[in-house]
Amino acid sequence: MKLVLPALLLSMALAACTASDEPPTTLKEAVMQSQAETQPVNYIRNTPVQGGLTPERINSSPALGGTRLSSVQIAPSGEFATVLQGREDDAAQQDLWAYDLETGEGRLLVSSTDLLAGPEVLSEEEKNRRERAREYGSGIVSYSWVGENLLLFPLGGDIYLHDLTAVESRQVTATKGFETDPKVSADGTKVAYVRENELYIKDLETGLERQLSDGSTDTIRNATASFVVQEELDRATGYWLSRDAKMVAYTQIDESPVAIENRIDFGTDGVTNIAQRYPFAGTDNATVKLGFVSATGGKTRWVALDDDDTLGDDIYLTRVAWAPDNVTAFVGVLARDHKTHRIYKVNAKTGAKELFYEETSPTWLNIGPPMMPTEEGGMLWSAQRNDVRQIFKVDADGTINALTPETLNANHLVCRADESVFVSGWQDTPLSNHIFKVSLAEDGPTVAQITQGDGLFGASFNGDCTRFLQTHTDDIIPATLRAMQADGTPLAWLNENNLDESHPYAPHLDAHITPEYGQINAEDGTPLDYMLFKPKDLKAGETRPAITIVYGGPGVQRVRRGFGRKQLANMLAHHGFIVFTLDNRGATNRGKAFEDHLYRSMGQIEVIDQSTGADWLASQPFVDGENMGVYGWSYGGYMSLHMLAQTDHYKSGVSGAPVTDWTLYDTAYTERYLGDPTVGAENYTAGSYEDGSVFKYLDGLTEPVLLIHGMADDNVVFRHSIKLMDAVQKNNMHNMRIQTYPGEKHGFRNTANRIHRDRQILEFFSETLAPDYGTEN
Repeated sequence: MKLVLPALLLSMALAACTASDEPPTTLKEAVMQSQAETQPVNYIRNTPVQGGLTPERINSSPALGGTRLSSVQIAPSGEFATVLQGREDDAAQQDLWAYDLETGEGRLLVSSTDLLAGPEVLSEEEKNRRERAREYGSGIVSYSWVGENLLLFPLGGDIYLHDLTAVESRQVTATKGFETDPKVSADGTKVAYVRENELYIKDLETGLERQLSDGSTDTIRNATASFVVQEELDRATGYWLSRDAKMVAYTQIDESPVAIENRIDFGTDGVTNIAQRYPFAGTDNATVKLGFVSATGGKTRWVALDDDDTLGDDIYLTRVAWAPDNVTAFVGVLARDHKTHRIYKVNAKTGAKELFYEETSPTWLNIGPPMMPTEEGGMLWSAQRNDVRQIFKVDADGTINALTPETLNANHLVCRADESVFVSGWQDTPLSNHIFKVSLAEDGPTVAQITQGDGLFGASFNGDCTRFLQTHTDDIIPATLRAMQADGTPLAWLNENNLDESHPYAPHLDAHITPEYGQINAEDGTPLDYMLFKPKDLKAGETRPAITIVYGGPGVQRVRRGFGRKQLANMLAHHGFIVFTLDNRGATNRGKAFEDHLYRSMGQIEVIDQSTGADWLASQPFVDGENMGVYGWSYGGYMSLHMLAQTDHYKSGVSGAPVTDWTLYDTAYTERYLGDPTVGAENYTAGSYEDGSVFKYLDGLTEPVLLIHGMADDNVVFRHSIKLMDAVQKNNMHNMRIQTYPGEKHGFRNTANRIHRDRQILEFFSETLAPDYGTEN
């Protein structure tokens, strides 16, 4: 039998014979040597590099970030701090601790499991509330100070008080119902809470409980914020105690106009139909009214919020805050088109209402944190009146003065002293966040940066702004907590969280990848921030497949320093991939003008910018531009589908819990950016919904795609993916794989499911992006 070789292969074999130091002894060896030298190596690993992360490890306890202290508060005495702390063997199970500010020594105050006879069982309302708040812990998830020596917290559907002097806890409520949203009065004598959609208040000394509201039904709910207000407007509560605890303002919502979305929860024990009232874009919202009632009970005085011709009768109640006089309440009302926000002064005794402050925007308004009423009859308010977010003082006569300069993006007011304010924000780069002291003077404010170094700094001050608890994290520094003087002088560590040999992350330190940061110019010259993770074993001349982790939507910034949110990127890089993330125009924390590019343009401007990023990524000498993938969750899942369908940059992609059709998303979020989908409506813009829909570009979705969705998702409802599956099948497309998770909402809570999800992502990219030749390992 003759061996016949094509001319090209023969010439390659002969060249190999000539070039090799050890010439092959047979022609067959020459051919094999030639093929080995001309075919690149697949650098994607079946197992991670030494010390590398896996899907199993990033989703298991102990948490890779080490000890994390949350809900940090300085005690009224100023001598110690109270925190919520997860357990070493279960980071999600939180207990209440105290830490001395001078020595940094900690002590357990309340074990969350000692007070309950069995596992904590949450009501559906509490599950939904935690989902809206992105609160993934269990056990003690919130607490409040009551005077100098008492701490109040909810647990297992009831409310408890812990006495620091007696060192014991006692149960405040013991009912079959589930108490939520507890609040303590300023004088520490009363606690209010919501049970079965009614508002109650209890005297902590006498134990007397009073019901303050009535009339709740299956659709009428008292003292509870509606779904879209919780999810999209950052108002988690539906009632507010006056400072003297003599009056309570509360909402009553009627959800009967809201459309019902039936979610079928498939479980191992059977099938459950959950009828959720979900306000799809362009449909009716829940109606809302605001009432005032005495803390001793009696008739509620209702105030009309929808009688303003400028705002119309379809409005959102955004914020409520009591003035120091305990009679006046500041009430924020937003027009449904999100372009006008008015704050009224409302007299709780008479119901009289007068306009106090107004903001307008040609695009949309981002509503700031709660207003802070002043003793003089005005308020402090956070707004983007001049592109960046600033703190403004609005005097009683309506005069508006900026307390922070336009050179400082002041995201939060963290403390107010007589002649200064302390704010959290950034001045030089949005990649870091710092604490600033802004001194107020007649000739203008002066700014001093209190925190130093890179990373994300946060602060929780004591009452007189003389001390604060500093949180800090950077790319190689997990979350830390330290007591500080107001001028930045350090005091005791409460949680140094050193990356020593005992730290959970210690075995992975040698494999840790600190991302490279840089900027790419958008087509209009706007600089866009990116971060890039390169495998540590990347050698000169090698090219690797790359994965872009994308978000792209409003209200989110992905490219910033910090230890959290980078474990998935590290894990993928530990298996051999280049990992890239770009914040396109529309991302938050770069100013309102940067965000406004998304107005009526979802699925458009982000694709243009992410394409610019993909072109840059593919041009890098270490990237295999023919083997790039894209992954995202939620809006990122939506963007993954658009990038696959509208461009040819990627070979495959993963789409998690994606929006596919904006008419299936909620009113408050969707209409803010795209307007009303109803043709002919006043706030309708032709093409905004059509161009933003994934289905317009479905013919371009030819690459392999993995679709992931929780079947109990009440945010991006499962119907988004059902509609996509149906379209793919009707178009006879066979490039989609599907992983659905019974019982999971938008943020996966089950550890086994999170591991399975991330393992699917890793293996899908390993299969679809790895070339069909030999592997390195």
